[in-house]
Amino acid sequence: MENLTIKRLGGALLLKYAGEITLEMTADLKRRLEAELGEGEGQVRAVVIDLSAVPFMDSSGIGFLVSCNTRMKSSGKAFYLYQLSPAVEKTLGLVQLLGFFSVLPDETALTGVCE
Repeated sequence: MENLTIKRLGGALLLKYAGEITLEMTADLKRRLEAELGEGEGQVRAVVIDLSAVPFMDSSGIGFLVSCNTRMKSSGKAFYLYQLSPAVEKTLGLVQLLGFFSVLPDETALTGVCE
């Protein structure tokens, strides 16, 4: 999946995906996230997903984000969305989920999470 980059920054796992998040992509995204968490489960305190380069997200993409948020919080870890694209922000607003997620608006907020 060439549209996905994954970095470890301190105790955080930062995923950046460029492209549409649709049914076809969510299984691959979930598999990659699971693999990364399996490799460094004890070291990862937070997962951050950068959505700045996502022009469209369908209901399966929303479901993926909700599932990630729920899983991380149930295991005592944090989950953040970072730099929402206008399309993603609009989509999450339409389904009234903006308040459900912790959103990091800028690099300063991201740095605070990764330390």
